[in-house]
Amino acid sequence: MFGIGMPELLVILVVALLVLGPKKLPEIARSLGRGMAEFRRASSELRNTLYAPLEESPKKEPKPPLQPEQKPPAEAGDGTKPSTDG
Repeated sequence: MFGIGMPELLVILVVALLVLGPKKLPEIARSLGRGMAEFRRASSELRNTLYAPLEESPKKEPKPPLQPEQKPPAEAGDGTKPSTDG
């Protein structure tokens, strides 16, 4: 839990109890717990919103690579002359 061991956690709780008092400490802990739960809920909702379209899309087979267009060779005797652009 955030790299805090048991002795450090106890010191933090004792200081919080002394500073805040026994009446306010449960209220603050409760509101902190609610805030963390809301944050988790919002982050999981955002994650689901972002990943849902990716999971629902059907997997398509890759298309074969496109071949460059090849012109058919000029047929001899079709009555046309090959053009000379020169």
